[in-house]
Amino acid sequence: VYRYDDFLESLKIMSESGVAGKLFYTGENVNNGYVYGLINIAAFLAQSMKETIQYDACDENSWDLIGGKYPLSNACGQLGQSYQDYHCSDEEKHMECAVDPDMS
Repeated sequence: VYRYDDFLESLKIMSESGVAGKLFYTGENVNNGYVYGLINIAAFLAQSMKETIQYDACDENSWDLIGGKYPLSNACGQLGQSYQDYHCSDEEKHMECAVDPDMS
């Protein structure tokens, strides 16, 4: 379940610390600078909602239909892919997690 407080906490982290040197832009400390930040948040939420509706997904975009439905196994790989076999580039290697074969 997504909650507003969690969104604000995540937004703060992404706008101040970011990930891999990338920040979420929330505007600048100038006259009406916050407006650009609000527009960016609105665009982010609109894109998320559009993908949720279009692809019937909230976390993982599902592409492989089986029997007219998107199976849970799409989270492990779709379209012939195996997500556990992906590896990060050298500059993003610090974000890579080891595969946990006991994860359920």
